[in-house]
Amino acid sequence: MIFSNPPLVELITELRWVPGSPGSPEPKIDTQSGVLQFPLMSPHLDETFSRFANEVAARGFGNSERLIPVGFPYLPFSVVYRYRKPPAQGENYLYQIGPGVFSANALPPYRDWDSFRPIVQEGIKALLDSRHPSENGEFTKVTLRYINLFSEEFTEGRSSFQFMNDVLGIKLLLPETLAQQSQDFTKIQSGLSLSMPLKAGVAMSLNLAEGIAAGKSGIIMTTEVFSVHPVSPYVQQIAETLEKAHDSIRATFLGLTTNLRAKMGAIQ
Repeated sequence: MIFSNPPLVELITELRWVPGSPGSPEPKIDTQSGVLQFPLMSPHLDETFSRFANEVAARGFGNSERLIPVGFPYLPFSVVYRYRKPPAQGENYLYQIGPGVFSANALPPYRDWDSFRPIVQEGIKALLDSRHPSENGEFTKVTLRYINLFSEEFTEGRSSFQFMNDVLGIKLLLPETLAQQSQDFTKIQSGLSLSMPLKAGVAMSLNLAEGIAAGKSGIIMTTEVFSVHPVSPYVQQIAETLEKAHDSIRATFLGLTTNLRAKMGAIQ
């Protein structure tokens, strides 16, 4: 099942690893400030970025953007470069890379996972072919994240408390001491933050909160499933983790949005 009017804002697949070279000092916490300090970045980062740029350009991602000004230090897990395909009808994809982080992102108009899967896998191949041998170890975390926005079109004036209870089926009950004091139940605002291990050997984080995304206000639902153990640096192993994550997120989304199928334009 796909949708002609999905609430999707962005879909992100993200890989993380420990930046640096073997033998580099371990990250440590500064005893005075309490801030986690990282050692100097690997001297091979610019080589990696250059090779990655060539790899993704050969795959059609020739539009590049540098997000950190030249001369500024690299920070771990911060995106330095972003690469896009020239605009094309029906697709809006990008790759991002930085010290210890890579992501493949899909933006509207997003069709389905089957269309995005090969984009993700090609990006992973480009990354594996680009990383310096000193950084070719396991990935510490593999994540799939969906960001959806339920705007007025979907909430129809309901408060977040009502929307979660009446539409998504997430039952929130006020304790009696609060219920007795409430003047208007339709004005109650609420959110949800949930973290749970899953049977598939991964973990889920689900967050709902009022906010603004893609220029619209509404209720933002962020659902991510991530690995709980290091993942081997091979496309097949990474792909298997992402498939588990996608199966879980899809089941969650379809289950929570049953009452919104007509508004989302469900297509069998």
